[in-house]
Amino acid sequence: MGGEGGPQFNEVPIGEYAGLGGRALTSAIVSKEVPATCHALGSENKLVIAPGMLSGTIAAIDSTGMCLFIAFAILDQPETFQALVDIIGAYTGTDFTADGITELGKKVLTMEPDFNARAGFTKAHDRLPDYFKTEALPPHNVTFGVTDEELDKVFDW
Repeated sequence: MGGEGGPQFNEVPIGEYAGLGGRALTSAIVSKEVPATCHALGSENKLVIAPGMLSGTIAAIDSTGMCLFIAFAILDQPETFQALVDIIGAYTGTDFTADGITELGKKVLTMEPDFNARAGFTKAHDRLPDYFKTEALPPHNVTFGVTDEELDKVFDW
């Protein structure tokens, strides 16, 4: 946070954001502490840097930074997912289950559009450009065939 006094560096409250890191931590902090309508360069905005391994099933894995290393292993060996759950639990000191990791991922994926809605963005802002639907992509010469209505249901858990 800037302002007249220059940047401020704040420690993350341990209890409030326990078990979060990376994308989940930054999404939680911004969602809670930054007004959705503040100016990008305004003094109310925050630059949140969250090094570390963990955060908030795809969002959870993506947030850990493990996605590049473990995604194919999970597809080939489903028991690998439990190993990831165990790693996350050991790192955070939390007794996670596979369902708990999935719920954490859903929480991360819900925070971002919620913040965007509070900032005034609508579904109309969350659309691909029309050329995705009209310009065929070689070598198969197909267009993006997912409708806006289908995209709107992605987070309808």
